[in-house]
Amino acid sequence: MRTKRHSNFKRKTLKNRITNYICKKGDICCTEDFDKTKIINQIFDLYEKIADFYGEKDNYLDYVDNDVVKFIGYKIDLERDKDIEGVKLFNIISSRTSKNNIVSKDSIINFLNEVPLYFLLSCLGSAYYSYTDIKETMENSKK
Repeated sequence: MRTKRHSNFKRKTLKNRITNYICKKGDICCTEDFDKTKIINQIFDLYEKIADFYGEKDNYLDYVDNDVVKFIGYKIDLERDKDIEGVKLFNIISSRTSKNNIVSKDSIINFLNEVPLYFLLSCLGSAYYSYTDIKETMENSKK
């Protein structure tokens, strides 16, 4: 039988434990084992290939700019949900990656050098996921 004291108990899943631990520390371990410049270059390389698939290779920076904020959420959803903190963070990121709606590689590089390693690796993983998905689509269409 559950008592009132136990009704507020949150189950400590592995996901919650890892999230709480990383939040407490501020980033993942062993940042010195990763070369941020190399990761950033890999992100740009993947987005060039993704944009090329859509016939927009010259606009690959726009793809990067659009995707770096997706971990915060889509602005329209943040506004709908009245997530004031999310909207503020979205706007801060957008202002760091583009000036006057013009995306620059230097601005994106500066932004990516500021973010925690887990965010940077999430960007790389997301870009790789998108790239492999597109690559698989292309291979299947040739069959």
